Order: sequence, then C-alpha cells, then structure tokens
Amino acid sequence: MSLYTLFIEPWTWGDWMWRGTLVASLVGVVCALLGCFLYLRRLALMSDALAHVALPGLVGAFLLTGSTGPAAMFLGALGSGLLTTGLVEGIRRAGHTRDDAAIGVVFTALFALGVILLTAFASDADLDASCVLFGDVLGVPTHAVWTLGGLTLAVIAAIVALWRPLHLATFDPDTARLLGVPVGALHLGLMGFVSITTVASFQAVGAILVVAALITPAATAHLLTRRLHAMLLVAAGHGALSALLGMYLSVWLNCSTAGAMVCVGALLYFAALLWSRKPRDGGAPP
Repeated sequence: MSLYTLFIEPWTWGDWMWRGTLVASLVGVVCALLGCFLYLRRLALMSDALAHVALPGLVGAFLLTGSTGPAAMFLGALGSGLLTTGLVEGIRRAGHTRDDAAIGVVFTALFALGVILLTAFASDADLDASCVLFGDVLGVPTHAVWTLGGLTLAVIAAIVALWRPLHLATFDPDTARLLGVPVGALHLGLMGFVSITTVASFQAVGAILVVAALITPAATAHLLTRRLHAMLLVAAGHGALSALLGMYLSVWLNCSTAGAMVCVGALLYFAALLWSRKPRDGGAPP
C-alpha cells in the first residue's frame, strides 16, 4: 500500500474527513489546555465526574421540555455540570471531606439519580446512549463546529488575559490570596469552562472519552516540561496530534474515531514516559 493511499487519499473522500479532523483537533486542544490546570490542581477526578453527571441533566431536560433536541440536551447537561461543580465546591469549603471523596460522592449520587429518572419516568425517551458515551466525530453538525471553535478561542483568550493570577493561584494559592487574587472566583471560572467544554465535546468524543482528552495531554506534557507555558503548548500539540493520527487510524481500521484518538494519545503518553525515564548524560533518570 502506497503512502498516497495511506495519507493523501482519505482527504479526497469527502468533506467529512476535513470536518472530523477539525472537530477532533478543536476538542483535543481546548480539553488539553483546561486539563493542564485540572492536572496541576490535582482535580483529574473532576473531569470524570463531569463526564458522568451528564445523564441526569439529559433526562431532566427531556422531562421538562419533552424534547431531545440538541439545545435542550446541551442546556440540561450544562446545568448538571454546573450543579456538580457547585456541590463539590460547597462540600470542599465545609472542610470536613477530602476533595476526591467529595467529588466521588457527588458524581455517583447524581449519576444514580439520572438512572432512576431514566428508568422510572423517561424509559420511552429517545436518548442515544451510545452517542453520549462514545460520540460521533464524523456526524457533528455545523453549529457544533462553530461552538467548539468559539469555545476554544474563549479559553485561549481567558488564559492569556488572566495569566498572572491564574499562574499564581495554580501553584501557590495561599500567596495568591494574600496578594488579593480572587482564587475562589478563578476556581469557579475554571470549573465553569470545564463544564461547558465537557458538554460541548460530548457529541464529538463522548462523555467518557472526553476524560482522556482532558487528562492524557496534560499528563504527557508534565513528563516533558515543568514550566506552565511550555506545558500548555506541549499539551495542545499532543491533543492536535492525537486528533490527526486518530482520524487516520480510524480510517485505516474502520473503527471508532474517538477511541482511536484516545489510544493514540495513550501511546504518546507512554512514549513520553519512556523518554523521561531515559538516563541523560550518564546520570540517573529524573
């Protein structure tokens, strides 16, 4: 099989290849940028929570509106994500429960509530569970592409505009508070962006696989650099490369695009892990 057949010909099969790659790249980049701050704040489990609590939001939106349209589903899932963020933050501030335990309690309770609502009151709802879980990169409508593009630009603009306080609040929140930095507001803003991004990415990569898009690039970048700006750039590159190679892999193997993206991202992580453990200049590995 020639290189043309492997790498060039897929781009001539239709605009689905271009659209799919664009959508996957946008998801990969925006999730990677936000994932760096989750990773550094030891909030990786929060991304898992936000991916799971979409269910009660989707069912609740259907029960309130009687519709399974994209607008109702988006607002329902977003409301559920913001509710999760607020509950976790409230429990955390109470000071009697560890952060990871608070996240675990809230997201399992809300997910179970979603199961109850679905089975008891909305069993006839036409909710495409497979799409929510695994996504459909090749079937994303035009309005979703614009949403993801606008969201990516908004996240980049917010990071640039708030770089100094965000940097300080991430690495030294106590000093940031003494200097008057609104650490709590920055945290809630970050969680709000994560909630919106998670929901906006559902249709592309699914509620479960979006967790990998948030965490794997950040974990990979942290193996390769210790400077935040470099970490963001490496993570964004990881996300975009995973998207491109994942698209190729899904075409070659005729498999799930989102699954291929995650597998490629994991392979890149393990490659970075092996490289980071390699002794340099005759010394011991770091």
